[in-house]
Amino acid sequence: MASAKDHKERGNAFYTREEFAAAIKCYDAAIALEPASPALFTNRSAAHFASGDYERSLADANAATALDIKWTKGHYRAGAALVELERYDDAIAAYSRGRDADPSNARVKVGLETAERLKREAPADWRDAKSRGNDAYRAGAYEDAIRWYGKGLKLLAAETVESGADHDEARATLLTNRAECNRQLCEIKAVIIDCDEALRLSPKNVKALLRRGLAFEYMEKNDLAAADFKNALLLDAKNAVASEGLRRVAAFKDVMGLPEDAEEKKSVTA
Repeated sequence: MASAKDHKERGNAFYTREEFAAAIKCYDAAIALEPASPALFTNRSAAHFASGDYERSLADANAATALDIKWTKGHYRAGAALVELERYDDAIAAYSRGRDADPSNARVKVGLETAERLKREAPADWRDAKSRGNDAYRAGAYEDAIRWYGKGLKLLAAETVESGADHDEARATLLTNRAECNRQLCEIKAVIIDCDEALRLSPKNVKALLRRGLAFEYMEKNDLAAADFKNALLLDAKNAVASEGLRRVAAFKDVMGLPEDAEEKKSVTA
């Protein structure tokens, strides 16, 4: 019968090969045999972290430090998971406990400095995040802009829960802004997903209609593109982007000799 050590060594081998699900199963088996080992919990915490499951990583790190409050690796693992969860105050506290347990630990020192820096850099609220996203967009840093708009959406969701206020229009704006960044990066499916949600929240959002229409046009889904451009023109009759998009779609169909879709003869609401 395999011992806890055997399962741990197999888990370590899977972890080294980046087979994290298999590693976790091995650590599960090891913990079942040796549930008072903080090392096993931090190993499994590391595997959960590498898999992107930061909540489970944090739970295992906390289990390790509950077994041994001086287990530095447990505090380090907790701090790392909390940083990914953007809980910077809690991360600083976890790293500080690790520093107290082992003042010479270089990884804990770097982790603490990182958490403190990220806390300083964190946006004050969703408006701040949106402003930073706009600045990044204007600078052509589309990936950074997407990150800031995503942070804005998270902060706005938290504010909505806390206050009970209706922030549908603000959410729609953040989504349409992120959609434009993804359009610049040719991440077309992401554009459509964000615009669909924006239009659910704000059915008369012209920018969402335009960006989704442009995405459909890129995918050569010309009937859907035409419908979005037409609906945008119903809301803003002088919109040049919509007019030009509708002209391009019609020209493409003429060149390709495609029949006019019956659905294009009537307005399609978003």
